[in-house]
Amino acid sequence: MPWFDAADPGGPVPGAAIYYEVEGNGPPIVLLHGYALNGNMWDRQKPIFAKTHRVVTLDLRGFGDSSCGKRWSGSAMAEDVCGLIRTLGLGDVTILGFSMSGPVVVRLALEMPEIIAKLILVSSILPSAGRPKARSESEIQQRELDILRLRGVKAWAEAMGLRDGPLVGNMFKRNPDIIPLWEAMLARHHADFLLCMMESRLNTESSAGSKGPIDWRSRLPEIRQPTLVVAGAQDSRFLDASRRLAEAIPNARLEIISGAGHMVNLEELDEFNRVVANFLKQ
Repeated sequence: MPWFDAADPGGPVPGAAIYYEVEGNGPPIVLLHGYALNGNMWDRQKPIFAKTHRVVTLDLRGFGDSSCGKRWSGSAMAEDVCGLIRTLGLGDVTILGFSMSGPVVVRLALEMPEIIAKLILVSSILPSAGRPKARSESEIQQRELDILRLRGVKAWAEAMGLRDGPLVGNMFKRNPDIIPLWEAMLARHHADFLLCMMESRLNTESSAGSKGPIDWRSRLPEIRQPTLVVAGAQDSRFLDASRRLAEAIPNARLEIISGAGHMVNLEELDEFNRVVANFLKQ
């Protein structure tokens, strides 16, 4: 199994061991997952995209089989993905971010324009506006950590709504055959990696850069790469964010898939794959 050693600044010891997989040949596409998920969420996409592309999936630090160092933030994850892309020698990369990892893609598009050729933002949240972490956010993060520490991964998954919450309930109703894939994905999480991630997150400003908090949201108009924004019509919590991303990024197109909620790639598998495949051909 391949791992990429992602070193944290300020020391010789690798900060995290990032697990990744590569499948297929052709132009590269890197698929990033959402919070509390891992690379398995793309198992229904990989065989399709690998027919025409070199597909790279990875577990972001703290999730799945990837460990976590002393930092956990959008900046840290972007550095991990950047390091992996450079280690694999990839160029003209299409990079896809889902939900939490959408802002990671935004950072990479702005910081690696010579390598990142196209963006796909799926059910994405908005990037940070540069404000310091609110006390209420830290309190929520502490509660999540306490659940995991005291009750384990299964209770944490339940508390996060990963089995019957509003973001996944529609998926199970529309595609009950997804359940084995979903359970296998959750089973790949490691309690110690998750705990390390949550402890690091508590001590890290999510919007911090080397010079303090960065307003990434205001930099969306600087993105020049062709961008596909995909959202589910029933994703009431995040649909507005997708619309705002499509409006702010100059060369962006918005595709709203009817019937789907947040997990659009699993709820409307064929339509999602068609929309992305058409974008990749352009």
